[in-house]
Amino acid sequence: MTRDAETVTVLCVDDEPGSADLTAAYLERHDDRLTVTTATSVQGGLSALTETDFDCIVSDYDMPGLDGLSFLEAVRVDRPKLPFILFTGKGSEAVASEAISAGVSDYVQKESGTDQYPALARRIHNAVERFQADKQAAKVQEEAKSILENSPDAIVVSVGDEFVFANTSAVTLFEADDADDLLGRNLLSLVHKQDTEAVEAVIAHAQDDEKVISQTQRTMKTLDGMTFSAEMTVRAITWNGESGNVAILRDITNQEEKDYERERYAAAFSRAMDAIIVADDDDEFIDVNGSAAELFGLPREELLGRNLSEFTPNGSEIDDMWADFQSLGENRGVLSLIRPDGERRVVEYAATRNVVPGEHLSVLRDVTGRTRLEKQRQADHEALERMYRITADREAAFEEKVSALLELGADYLDVPYGFLTRIQDGTQTIIEAVGDHELLQPGETGPLSKAYCRKTVIDDELVSVQNAEAEGWEDDPAYERYELGCYIGAKVIVNEELFGTLCFAGTASRKQAFSHGEEAFVELLARWVSYEQEHRQNNRELQSQTERLEEFASMVTHDLRNPLSVASGYLELAREDGDPEQFDRIEDALSRMERIIGDLLYLARENEQIRETELVELESAVERAWQTVDETTHEATLSVDGDIGTIEADKNRLCQLLENLFRNAIDHVGTDVRVRVGSLDDGFYVEDDGPGIPESERDDVFEQGYTTRNDGTGFGLSIVTEIVEGHGWSIAVTEGELGGARFEISDVQSDEKPDAT
Repeated sequence: MTRDAETVTVLCVDDEPGSADLTAAYLERHDDRLTVTTATSVQGGLSALTETDFDCIVSDYDMPGLDGLSFLEAVRVDRPKLPFILFTGKGSEAVASEAISAGVSDYVQKESGTDQYPALARRIHNAVERFQADKQAAKVQEEAKSILENSPDAIVVSVGDEFVFANTSAVTLFEADDADDLLGRNLLSLVHKQDTEAVEAVIAHAQDDEKVISQTQRTMKTLDGMTFSAEMTVRAITWNGESGNVAILRDITNQEEKDYERERYAAAFSRAMDAIIVADDDDEFIDVNGSAAELFGLPREELLGRNLSEFTPNGSEIDDMWADFQSLGENRGVLSLIRPDGERRVVEYAATRNVVPGEHLSVLRDVTGRTRLEKQRQADHEALERMYRITADREAAFEEKVSALLELGADYLDVPYGFLTRIQDGTQTIIEAVGDHELLQPGETGPLSKAYCRKTVIDDELVSVQNAEAEGWEDDPAYERYELGCYIGAKVIVNEELFGTLCFAGTASRKQAFSHGEEAFVELLARWVSYEQEHRQNNRELQSQTERLEEFASMVTHDLRNPLSVASGYLELAREDGDPEQFDRIEDALSRMERIIGDLLYLARENEQIRETELVELESAVERAWQTVDETTHEATLSVDGDIGTIEADKNRLCQLLENLFRNAIDHVGTDVRVRVGSLDDGFYVEDDGPGIPESERDDVFEQGYTTRNDGTGFGLSIVTEIVEGHGWSIAVTEGELGGARFEISDVQSDEKPDAT
C-alpha cells in the first residue's frame, strides 16, 4: 500500500450501534489527516485488515464473543507492532493493566461529550509516529548491520580482547571457513610478530580516548599463516552495552585494490550526505563535496581556498581544535559555524590527517536541529526544577510564589511580561505582574472586551499568539490598547468557576511559535495557581465556619442557661408550695427555650442556599405568617396597605422572614401592637406603632444575640438577615409612619409592581 505521508488510516471497531461511525465522524471532522474505516465486530475488523493495511486500530474492549484484548491477540499474529489503541467506556484498572501487559499501544477511557475526540486523535498520531519511528530505527539498525556486513573492508569487533563480530570481508581476508571460525580469536594473534607491539599500542591509544581513531599500516597473517600488508583503523566503541573496539582492515597488497578504493572514495565523497572537506596543511580547502557547499551556503567554487576559521565565531575554539589535530593527527567534536547569510549551524566533525600526504579530511554533520531540541529539553527540565523549588517553599507566601513563578515563566518563554488577572463582571484586574508595561501592573483594571485574555476565557484550550500583526490582531481593541506582539495565556479555574487568567506576553513578536512544551508549562503554572487559590478559598470558608460554630456554641451555652435556670428555680418552688403560678412561669421559660432552639436550628443551617424560587403573592404570605404568630395573641392587629403585588421568592423562607418581623413587633411593643405591610418601588416594608429603634442602635439590631428584652432570644432579626441575603435582597431599619420601627426590604424581583406608598 502506498501511503500519503499526511494521511493516517484508522480502523475503528465498536459493537455499540452507531458508536464506531460517531467516533469516525468526529475524528475525521477534527483532523482531516485521519481516514477512518469502521467495523461493528472483531470478525468484521479482522476481515477489514485482510483488505486494507491500516496505520492504526482503535477498538472497544467489551464486545460480544471476542473482546478487545482477544482482537489484539489475533491482530498481533501477523502484525506484531501495528498501533492498537483500546478505547473503552467500561474499563477498570484491571482491564488497563491487562491491556498494557498484552501490548496495546495506548489505553483511552471513553468520556461523555465530544472533547474526547481531539485527545483521541492526538493519541492516534502519537502511536503512529512512535510506530514509524521504531520502524525507522529498526531499519537504520538493520541497514547499519547490513553496511557492516557488506563492507568491502574487513571489520572485526573485539570485546575483552576476543572477536564478537566479523563480517564477510574479514572471513575472506583471513581465509577463514566462516565467521564462527574467527569469533573468540584475538586481533594480536593475526598480527605478524614484528608488528605486535605497535598494533598493541594503537589499540591502547584508541581505548584511552574514544574520540581518537588510530590508524596504522602493518603486516597481518591469515589463519593459514600467509602474510599480507593491511591498513588498519582502530576505534573504541560500545558493543551491546560493553566496551570494546572495532578494527577496520584493508588489504593494500595489490595496487589495483588501491585504485578501486580511490574510485569508491570519489563516489562516496560526491554522494555523501555529510559535508566532506579536503584541506592542505595550512587548512585551506582543496576540495569539498556538494553537501559541504549546502552546509556553508556557498557554491563549491567559492569555498575552495578558504579555511574553516572564516566560518567560526569563536576563534579560540578553532585554534584549540587545530592544535589538538596537529598533535594527534586526528580529532572529532562539536563546532559552531556562521554562514555568510548569518545563519548559525552546529556540526559534529571528525578530522583525519594524511589521508593523502600533505592533506587531511574533515567530515561535518549538521546537527543544528538536534542541538536545538536538546537545549529546549534542558531548558524544560531546568524550568520544572525551578518551579518545584518555588512551589515547595513552605516559608514563602502565596503572593511571593506567584511573583516568582511569573518571573520564571517570563524567563523561560523569553518574554518581558507575566501577569495574573482576576476577571469579574466583564472587568480584568491585574493581581500580580512582572515587567515594566504600564498597563500590566498590579491594580490596573480594564474592560475584558479590550484584553487579550477575553479569547483565553472564550476558548476551551490555551491561547497563544506568535505574531499579532501577522495573525490579524492589528484592528483588535486588545492590540490597540496593549500593543503586544506575542501572547500566551491559560484560564485559572477555582471551584469549577472562572477566577481569571495566567498570561505571558511581549511587545515584539516571536521568531517561532510557542512549542508544545512551552504551552504545557503555562498550563501547569495556571493549574498550580488554580489549586492554590481554591485551597486558600476553602481555608477561608473553613475558618469562617469554625468561627461561626464557636459563636454558635457560645450562644447556646449562654442563652439556654438563663431560661433553664428560671425553669429549675420555679420548679423547686412549685415542689415546696404547689403554687400553680410557679408552673406558669416554668411553662414560659420552657416556651422561651423552645423558641431559642428553633432559632438556633435555623441559624445552624444558615449556609443552606435558597434553592427554588417562585412567584409568590406577598399578601397571601403575609396572612399565612400572621396566622402563625397570632395564635399566641389575638389583640395585635395587621393591616396591608393596598395591593402589595407578587414577588420572586422561596415561599417558606419568605413566610419565616415575615413571622420573625411580626414576632419581633409583638415582643418589643406588646400584644396590642399594630403592624402594617406595604409596597416599595423595589420591595416591601413591615412597620409597627411601637417606640421604634434609636438611630444609634439601628446598625446593631441585625447582629446575632442582640435584644433589648430579658426574655428575648436575640436571633429573630439575625434570621431575617440570613433570609434576605440568601435571596440577594437588602434590608434596612428606619422610623415608620406609625412612629415605630420600619423594616424596608429592597432589591426584590417582582412580576409586577404596584404603586408604592
